[in-house]
Amino acid sequence: MRDDSPSSGSTGANLTLIRSRKTLAVGGSAAIVALLAGGWGLAHAFESPAQREAAATAPSPLPVTSEVRVGDLTRRITFQATVGRTGLMSVALPAPAAEPAYVTGKPTSAGAPVTAGQVVTEVNGRPVFAVTGAFPFYRELRRDHTGPDVRQLQTALRDAGIPTTVDGVFGAGTERSLAALYSRAGHAPPTEVAIEEDRGVPGTDATPGTGAAVDATGAQPAPVGTPAPSSSAGSAPSAADTSDTEATSDRPIRRRVVASPSEFVVVPTLPAVAAETPAVGTAASSEVQLRLESGRLRVTADVPVLIAETLIEGSTGTFSAPDGATTPITLETVVPGGDDDAESRVILDAADGELAADLLGAEGLVALDIETVQTGSLIVPTVAVAGGGSGEAHLLVEEDDGTFRRIPVIETGQLDGESAVEPTDPDDLAEGDRVRVD
Repeated sequence: MRDDSPSSGSTGANLTLIRSRKTLAVGGSAAIVALLAGGWGLAHAFESPAQREAAATAPSPLPVTSEVRVGDLTRRITFQATVGRTGLMSVALPAPAAEPAYVTGKPTSAGAPVTAGQVVTEVNGRPVFAVTGAFPFYRELRRDHTGPDVRQLQTALRDAGIPTTVDGVFGAGTERSLAALYSRAGHAPPTEVAIEEDRGVPGTDATPGTGAAVDATGAQPAPVGTPAPSSSAGSAPSAADTSDTEATSDRPIRRRVVASPSEFVVVPTLPAVAAETPAVGTAASSEVQLRLESGRLRVTADVPVLIAETLIEGSTGTFSAPDGATTPITLETVVPGGDDDAESRVILDAADGELAADLLGAEGLVALDIETVQTGSLIVPTVAVAGGGSGEAHLLVEEDDGTFRRIPVIETGQLDGESAVEPTDPDDLAEGDRVRVD
């Protein structure tokens, strides 16, 4: 049998050849790496100082540019402010009808509206109505009284929505209107019993000066402010309260409604908003104050004198509410403080129409334009204007390829780091162009 496998001698020779080729290949690779490393080392060793300095230097910075805008060159000042009413009124409670006297009810809370004829507080369980007028009531008003206080009462009743003739005479119509005011508030009116002259018709009105206030027995007057016996303080009076008559000797008597000065607080104007009313339990006296706010809604702020001195009446701006909504406003007036260190009160109004009612009490930010140098101009940073300040200057305007062209301009105004410019050729500069500022 023939053996075709290689002999052991030839096999050994082949292995030796393979090992020699591998050794040659590895040696060649190592030689190449050594050659390259040596070349880099030689190149580095022979690098010039200029080359090394250039390699260590940072690249040149890119030009800094700013966009040209169209707008107004305006100085703006900002400060915190509050929406409220500027008509502040502090009114004393009327003198109480009896002592001691305490606030027993507070139907009007701070921030609530106050209208003519509304009960603003209660003293000893009796109502105190807010009415308009020029002076406090100074006497009890009853049937057949005349004078300016009667006219003021009649006007107050009419302003409260109760039809009343304003003639300065306290007659039957005024009495009915007064009773209606108390009935609407859920209180009985103060009354007194009056003896009338018998003019042949029992129960008719007495002539002026002939009525005498007495109680039901003909002895002393019924206390003013005391409801009629047939009524309770919490219910409306019946017709008998003001019209029933009783026989006393040979003359009829009638229970009359009177106006007690202790139950009316007189204020200059209504409607208003309650700012502060006395707490229940407060001892009632003329030293206790009601604070009301009236008039249109305004934006008000207290600012330092140095800021106030820069403000100009008529300046415009915006009021930004907490929800982000803005309202155009105008500076109405600046009220100086009491001395150099005091703050000044700034009052601003809506620029168009009135402030929205839901802004009452809102605190927000006023941004007020206090100086306008130019309007509707091309505006650039002042540092971009070379040779500016007066006369002709120039700008460097960036081209599409990144280069810059020099254009002549006239600087027409400067404010707070910005300048208004006019190019000599209108086609040289437009909104959105970029100018060099570095």
